[in-house]
Amino acid sequence: MFIDTFSTFLRHWNGSKESWLRYIQEYPELFEKIKWDYERYETDWREYLKLLTKRTTEELNLAHGALLEVLPGVEQRIKRLFKVEGYNVVIYVGLENGAGWVTEFMGRPSILFGLEAIAELNWYDRLEGLVAHEFGHLVHWVLRGEDIEKFEDEGMMWLYTEGFAQRVEDIVTGRPWHLEYDGWFEWCTRNERRIKEEFSRRIRENEPLNPFFGSWYELFGMKFTGYYLGYRFIRWLEETLSFEEIAKLKKERVRGMILEFLEG
Repeated sequence: MFIDTFSTFLRHWNGSKESWLRYIQEYPELFEKIKWDYERYETDWREYLKLLTKRTTEELNLAHGALLEVLPGVEQRIKRLFKVEGYNVVIYVGLENGAGWVTEFMGRPSILFGLEAIAELNWYDRLEGLVAHEFGHLVHWVLRGEDIEKFEDEGMMWLYTEGFAQRVEDIVTGRPWHLEYDGWFEWCTRNERRIKEEFSRRIRENEPLNPFFGSWYELFGMKFTGYYLGYRFIRWLEETLSFEEIAKLKKERVRGMILEFLEG
């Protein structure tokens, strides 16, 4: 099912927090999902209402138009390659929960595209890769028959889930990826050992792994290093396993293989 809430947003929006609340209250489950996304990190979602004033209607319209332009083509390629069905695609304006986010919504695995986050990241011309990446998470969910979001409760599993999605993006759209910037891939390749060692250290010492993945973090002066490392992990697994076998690996085995990969 395709659910585009943008026209409802425009009908309510006048630039105020109250107008956004009127809009989002028309979609109660979506509103609860947005609030839950902050509450799971023990953060009050109301503090982020101020983010709404950062975006102009023109920026949101640009993000919406660009997304609608690339979405059908990527979806067709995904369906041709992986035969996925029984999912939702939702377009909404949230509180920067993510440019793309795969979660359960209306009882189905769903991709939520946040127009305000796309605008914040200035990814208007990178949406083909973003859409492919989020469909990669959806493919993983469908192949496993398991809620990938719950699978990620253990931080080290992001290497597996994000790596899988990044590999799907690589298959569907090729490089450069949507999160790349000048010299990024080359730097990650040169510093792969360093990235592995830091990831491994943080696992051992139970430190947060967010700096490898969050768009608001840097590690060694670089963003998104976890996506590179996850991609390399999946490519390493492909040396001995099929893509479907990789998608369906038991959690205990994934944990052991991550540790083995990091040591290599």
